[in-house]
Amino acid sequence: MDNLPHKMPRKALFAFTICFLSLMIQITKGDDPNLLYVECPNVTLSTTSTYAANSTYHKNLNTLLSALSSNSNSSIGFYNFTAGSSSPDVAYGLFICRGDVSAAVCRDCVAYAAGDVVKQCPRSKRVTIWYDECILRYSNVSFFSILDTSFRLILRNPQNVTNSTSFRDALGEEKGESHRKSSLPLSFRLESLFCFS
Repeated sequence: MDNLPHKMPRKALFAFTICFLSLMIQITKGDDPNLLYVECPNVTLSTTSTYAANSTYHKNLNTLLSALSSNSNSSIGFYNFTAGSSSPDVAYGLFICRGDVSAAVCRDCVAYAAGDVVKQCPRSKRVTIWYDECILRYSNVSFFSILDTSFRLILRNPQNVTNSTSFRDALGEEKGESHRKSSLPLSFRLESLFCFS
């Protein structure tokens, strides 16, 4: 301090440094994702649907959630992963982000979900958590490439339609298009869906 060209009082220098650093360090925290629904079994009814703290499944679940968070910056907004190798301690999981959200919003949603899911459903081996921006799911049973129609949920939009005529027209066009496609042969529908030629 003594070798400064002009002496500045220590308290003033400290205050100046704090102010300068606060301008240099910008801490931004977005809003938490909008939780829509959580599906987890009633863990008090069955011990086969729960895991013990520090068990092999618990460690595999932590690995899974970490891998999902680490890969949430994927540009496609989807990732699945398997942690562990021997049943019943294998943890299977995936996330999918809404198609119109940015990679940053997807990453933030998945990172939040990975922490929130174990709070929402502690010790549960099978959970699906829906946010407005993403879905995260894990289980001790593989569900990859398996159609699951056992769970149905209707999410209502509380907002009003501002132009009901154009909404009905658009809805009618969409219904007509889906009806037309459903009457086509399966091979054509799959080619259209997955853009095969």
